[in-house]
Amino acid sequence: MTNRNHEEVGPVIESAAKSDVQTPEDLLPQERKVLERLGNVPSLNFRAMWAVSNLFRASTAVRRHMEASVLASDRLSWTSFATLWVLWIWGTMEVRELAAAVGVSRPTTTGVVATLKRRGCVRSRRGSRDGRSVFVALTTKGRRTIERLFPSFNAEEGAVTVQLTSQEQDTLAKLLRSVLHSAENANGSVAGETPSARTKARS
Repeated sequence: MTNRNHEEVGPVIESAAKSDVQTPEDLLPQERKVLERLGNVPSLNFRAMWAVSNLFRASTAVRRHMEASVLASDRLSWTSFATLWVLWIWGTMEVRELAAAVGVSRPTTTGVVATLKRRGCVRSRRGSRDGRSVFVALTTKGRRTIERLFPSFNAEEGAVTVQLTSQEQDTLAKLLRSVLHSAENANGSVAGETPSARTKARS
């Protein structure tokens, strides 16, 4: 970093250090590079940037780890596993609400369901009141698959959070719920909304 860049970035790093939230040593190389390039832009919210960018990095790293360590042997993608998980917890769901619960688009869900159907893990049927609605449920094979995989998945959840104390894990979960609420509210939806009772009403 040149002296000029150091002078430009200095106030940002010093401000972060004084806040007791971040110190220069806490920053990743990517974050230091951002400060080097953008540290002279006073209108930028670097703390929010660090929070969101590291949320994305962490979620991507966890997803890759889970797919490699737990799901690869069953040839399941993260989305396929999430679909089995949601159906295991909530039971039969309409495709639109299944997509929302998994956090992917309806076309993506339709493709995942088709793959899981070919593998005998889920079954689907048309709604009796509305033939345009499609409802998806686990088969016996699908239920056995998620019941077999989830203990290993949960063990790896423990592994990727092992550096956090129990209190820190609770705090992290609480903070992430707050971010979830903010993001969902910004989109006009309800954070953490459970599958609607309308699913059963339309069945």
